[in-house]
Amino acid sequence: MSVKKIALGGGFLLAVLIGLMVVAAVIWPTLNDVKTGETPEYADLRPQQFKQPYERVFDAALATALALGWEVTAWDRDQGEIRAVATTRVFRFKDDVTITIGREGEGVVVNVRSRSRIGKGDLGTNARRIRQFQAELTKRI
Repeated sequence: MSVKKIALGGGFLLAVLIGLMVVAAVIWPTLNDVKTGETPEYADLRPQQFKQPYERVFDAALATALALGWEVTAWDRDQGEIRAVATTRVFRFKDDVTITIGREGEGVVVNVRSRSRIGKGDLGTNARRIRQFQAELTKRI
């Protein structure tokens, strides 16, 4: 191959990568920390509310985190907190997840925070992780 063809191929590849980065920035907000009820960019992610007993909701949340393959690093039933580490599939990045379960009136409220340890943007990974957790938790309760 000639130097000119290699240079053209490299330039084309660079243009494609830059284009993909621009598209990703338009689709997903550039942030790496998402919490239910507190991240305006994901206003649809709200805390979950349940009418079941606190202990049942806590146990279901812990079981859900484990079922999703997260490494649960700590949990405290009295404080209503579960801490876990989720690992992304492709690049194996470690992200921190905190689940808080609290009593609210006659019910129980569950909040989730997912935060990437590395980078400024997560390409929507944290929001997807929270949505997946919420869907699985609802099935368990």
